[in-house]
Amino acid sequence: MSKRSNRDTAARAEARRRARLAAQGRAPDDDQETDDAATAARAPLPGLLQRIFPPAPPIPGKPDPLAGFHYAGRWRALVSSLWLIPRNPIAGAGMGVVWAAAWISTYLYGQTLPGTIASFVSFGSLVAAGWIGWQRPWLYGLTASVIGYAIFSPFFVLYVGPQVASQGGSTSAIAEFLAVNGTMQAVIGSLAGFYGGYLRRRMADPTLRRATPQSRRR
Repeated sequence: MSKRSNRDTAARAEARRRARLAAQGRAPDDDQETDDAATAARAPLPGLLQRIFPPAPPIPGKPDPLAGFHYAGRWRALVSSLWLIPRNPIAGAGMGVVWAAAWISTYLYGQTLPGTIASFVSFGSLVAAGWIGWQRPWLYGLTASVIGYAIFSPFFVLYVGPQVASQGGSTSAIAEFLAVNGTMQAVIGSLAGFYGGYLRRRMADPTLRRATPQSRRR
């Protein structure tokens, strides 16, 4: 009897709801649509970072970047990063050498046209590191900047060090500059690598490729 009573109560409530909607001139399904719209309206707005970088799907045809990695300990994030770096040497070491050559050229050629071009190449190599290093773009951007800066630092000491010493500068000032500038380049490398990988995923999104011809026809 209790189950039948519950069904009768639910049926009467549904009948009252339909009568109320009919009196308002609305179809029964409109109430559900209104609830869905209200739920969507209450949904939190995306943050600034999500607006600048909308979610991008994985690159089609690429396997799991951690396939074959079996460590499951406490330091999984760190160990997996060290495991990934040698598996894409072009993204890390290769782009790091390109960055070092371009960054050294900015010191050799200064504000001339070759120096300006070298400045763009240095940043582009970090973006390319993230593009090529699809497994973990920010990691390869960081790796390229660290390797490149390790190549650049001896040049800076040998090329700029004597000039600083002749002007009364100290060795500690050179070390401080290298430390601060190296930290800044590591941050730039991580961000540029992230952007390169994000750009590749967005361009590989099939929905965007289908939308582009339609937008052109409009």
